[in-house]
Amino acid sequence: MSSKDAYIVPLRSVQHEAVARTLHLSNDYFADLEQSEIIGGDVKVEMRVRFGAGDTYLFTYKGEGTVVVACDRCLDPTTIPIVFEEELRVGYDDDNADADLIVIPFSQTHYDTAWDIFESIALNLPLQRVHPEGECNADMMSRFSAEEDSEDNSTDFSS
Repeated sequence: MSSKDAYIVPLRSVQHEAVARTLHLSNDYFADLEQSEIIGGDVKVEMRVRFGAGDTYLFTYKGEGTVVVACDRCLDPTTIPIVFEEELRVGYDDDNADADLIVIPFSQTHYDTAWDIFESIALNLPLQRVHPEGECNADMMSRFSAEEDSEDNSTDFSS
């Protein structure tokens, strides 16, 4: 099984037996998704898929590790710990679809979980993604400090 095949689940076989996989997400995984939010990482994900009622499948993802993102303060890469647990429902039945159901066409026999896992990670990142205090790029921080000083010395036109 190639590394990209590890994220693809054959849905018809899940009807007979649950699927459980352990996935290791590395820098290559994040680069292959062609997104810019997460630069890289090292995350272990336990994926379990089981057949549910009404032609639906329950996907459970539990992950733990670290991801590399741009620091909000200095823009240098910073490593952020990540722990998450998500459940998604995927199904064919669009008649009874609700907001929690990802509807797929009846012709689709395989489901690619790569983007769902990425979204689970991205949604569990902290709002502020910064280096610990004192670890930001000193050159960039001095540039911000110089910019703030020049703004403080600007002329006040309100009078």
